[in-house]
Amino acid sequence: MSVRRFVGANSRDAMRQVRAALGEDALILSNRTIAEGVEILAMADDEHQRLVPEPAAAAPAPTLAPRPAQPQQQPAAATMPPGMRQPPALPPAGFAAQRAAAYQRTQEEAAPPPPQPAAVDFAALGELLLGEMQGMRELLNRQITPAASADSGAGRLRQVLLLAGFGAHLCDEILAALPAELQHATVNDPAARAWLERQLAARLPVPADENDLLDEGGVLALVGPTGVGKTTTTAKLAARYVMRHGSGQVALLSTDSYRIGAHEQLRIYGRLLGVEVQALPAEAALDSVLAQLAGKRLVIIDTIGMSQRDQRLIGQIAQLGGTGHPVRLMLLLNAASHGDTLEEVVATYQRAARAAGSRLDDCIVTKSDEAARLGPVLDILIRHNLRLHYLSSGQQVPEDLHPASAPALVRQALAASQDSPFVAAGSSAPAAPGQRLEALSRGLLGHGRAMAAALDGLRREVDGFALLEAAWQLAALPRSLQGERLAALLAASPLSDAGLLLWGRAGALPGQTWQMPLLTLDALGRLQVRPWLAHQLPAGAAARLEWAGQQWPQADHLLPASPDAATLRALAAQGSAWLAAAKGNSRVDYLGERYSLQTLAEIAMPQASLHCRYRSHAMQLDLALLDVGLDAGRERGQHSGPWPLQAWFGQLHDIDGGRPPQQRFWLASSATAGEEGLLQQQTLLLRQLQSDDLVSLTGRAWLSLEGLFDPLQAELRLFLATGLAASASHLEQAEGDWAMDVRAQLLSLAGGRRQRSAQQQLDALLHLLAARDTLRQVAGSAAGVS
Repeated sequence: MSVRRFVGANSRDAMRQVRAALGEDALILSNRTIAEGVEILAMADDEHQRLVPEPAAAAPAPTLAPRPAQPQQQPAAATMPPGMRQPPALPPAGFAAQRAAAYQRTQEEAAPPPPQPAAVDFAALGELLLGEMQGMRELLNRQITPAASADSGAGRLRQVLLLAGFGAHLCDEILAALPAELQHATVNDPAARAWLERQLAARLPVPADENDLLDEGGVLALVGPTGVGKTTTTAKLAARYVMRHGSGQVALLSTDSYRIGAHEQLRIYGRLLGVEVQALPAEAALDSVLAQLAGKRLVIIDTIGMSQRDQRLIGQIAQLGGTGHPVRLMLLLNAASHGDTLEEVVATYQRAARAAGSRLDDCIVTKSDEAARLGPVLDILIRHNLRLHYLSSGQQVPEDLHPASAPALVRQALAASQDSPFVAAGSSAPAAPGQRLEALSRGLLGHGRAMAAALDGLRREVDGFALLEAAWQLAALPRSLQGERLAALLAASPLSDAGLLLWGRAGALPGQTWQMPLLTLDALGRLQVRPWLAHQLPAGAAARLEWAGQQWPQADHLLPASPDAATLRALAAQGSAWLAAAKGNSRVDYLGERYSLQTLAEIAMPQASLHCRYRSHAMQLDLALLDVGLDAGRERGQHSGPWPLQAWFGQLHDIDGGRPPQQRFWLASSATAGEEGLLQQQTLLLRQLQSDDLVSLTGRAWLSLEGLFDPLQAELRLFLATGLAASASHLEQAEGDWAMDVRAQLLSLAGGRRQRSAQQQLDALLHLLAARDTLRQVAGSAAGVS
């Protein structure tokens, strides 16, 4: 049977290969996701027709449910290849076999003497419908993520968040990105608690510098419900300003002419602090008073306390925004209030600010000492993206006003997680139809927060990722401008320190039109994202090494193949350590004779057993060593005899036992002698293994970029493809908490639960950047409409 295998970077690429080779009528036998991308098994339609026997004329096979297209091409169950699955557009393979079995039974029952047509048809139709229903159930179960069960790691962590006062929607958003390493975590697992703290702290908006609010100056208006503590907080803020800048440049203004003694209370604080205090009469215009205080660097307005249900609220906010002076609104929230009350307060005040043409993005939390749980107010701040500046915890001025620290607040909130008669232990009920739009909005906001957290982690931890983002933006420009703008962008970017250079092979890769760029690793062996395109480097290996020596004098080298004589001389002149990948049939000098590395592997001395990740698998690497010589072209005039170096022989064993051992060979040299030099070569060897899939990742990204943009300028396309591949490899190899968090966030955005791999990280990075562009376009369109 002429079954052919096609492998592509994605489903579209694989299907394009199928159509090109077998035509539009090709029969898809199976498809699955593999490490290289998507694999499709297919056969030509005419070949399939020859394999399917013609039915007997006297006993035609009964006709069951019609297929969407070409029903006569469905193979009979007796000739169906093992593992046959439907193409992606049809139901999954879970019930393809059931349909085939039902069809086979109807064929057997159709043999002479012919049965009653109605009975056979109904029986077969019943079998078919049962199979279709079961398959549809499996499909829905895969596409809709159920709520975490109570005894799972996610379920236990969800209950911790609920008992701390966080809402169900935020809990689900956070736990959607639970790393695979924590799927079975317990409540008291330190790694799980630390992960929860990181996720919440990353989402909680706080200023980078606690002094930014007061140092910026301007007019600051404190707004909020009655009794939330605006007057006391006004005095606390003024006291902090006086302690930092003195009393001459700050003034206090009270607009509360309704509450008895409100003006006098603020004047008392003003006399104690030595600052100017003014009271706004009931009918006076606010802009005239602000004009009198224009010489003050900071003016703090203590406004009238108003319930979120007070009809005068919009008028008050409009008065603050219509003064002709820019007024920064600061919402005060009572930490001891119920979550539903806080939700109503924030939503109402933000709507009033928008109606008045203002913004309400800043917040101070009061009465934190009276709150049993901080979870509700932190949940509100996260979901409404309110920047928290201070936390007030008492009446003392200014001692009881503390700058907001996201990690400390999150730890305090989780520490209060305990049983409560007001928190249900079970999962929340399904949303009513009228709540679907609200749920969609929450989902989009949740995705936005996850995207922001993932991007922040990548920018902070992956050297050069911000440059890759800037280059990604160039893809939206006309093709004629892309190369010029990329050159200007790279010329303006600073040179990063590099400890190791990863060279691509000379010439274009097989089947490609591009040559693998140069990549660098930092002193800790972490891959840097900024590629150096090969055609922009000096011509010739020796010239490139000389250029690299000027850029990074202390860097070592990873070579794609055994060096020639000119390269060896250049490396020796620099005194750099180097390691080159070699083949088993590569010949070296040993005791005056020439042998292949494969032959010498039998006598090499065992050296070390190391653990590493190779092509997304945990591997054990058993190393052996032999001192050899490399006769690089026999240029006796330049060098007498073979160059002394070390040959390394490696056996890669899959720790999980799922793959056969692999034999690898390397040649290496280092200026440092003895054990230290050998340890240096082992480090280089591990770095080479970790980067072994960069070429295939770059090719995968190269193909994927074709479908995301209009035709890209070749240099920009290769820069992006290599940068994305390097980012994916860096992320897959990294083992810190930040990497675990970002991998989980990317996986939740891409919507899947696959085995951790560099290919997975690459696809998720493409999804992240494309989704960010889409959200920006939507936001821009919405702004234009409004």
